[in-house]
Amino acid sequence: MLGVIAEMPMESGHDVLAAYRDGSVRYLNFSGKVAVVEPPTTKDVSDAVAAWFVVAEAIVAGIGPWEDPTLPELPAGNLRVMMLTPSGPHFGQGPADALGADPTVGQFVAAAAALLQTVVKLAT
Repeated sequence: MLGVIAEMPMESGHDVLAAYRDGSVRYLNFSGKVAVVEPPTTKDVSDAVAAWFVVAEAIVAGIGPWEDPTLPELPAGNLRVMMLTPSGPHFGQGPADALGADPTVGQFVAAAAALLQTVVKLAT
């Protein structure tokens, strides 16, 4: 797997958190603020990225790659989880409450939230 991305619904848009195999992280807040973490990173960031990748591997095993050239629109209030692989993006999206009720997606979101907390600590 090359990277993982979570697009979380916020009151007026989506927050986007992405982590890549090299340990780099990008956080795009719906307000326009951006945080970028480049390797080498702290052990806390490296551990959080690794944990997120482990959870994402379980999702990739259960869904095939998206074959269309573009992703569908992500409506307000919807969550998107995406894994970037050599075979293409694997993703799921839907209403945040419904999608988050799935145990594996819940773990994915929890791992993303743990990484985000670590990134925010670095940025402040």
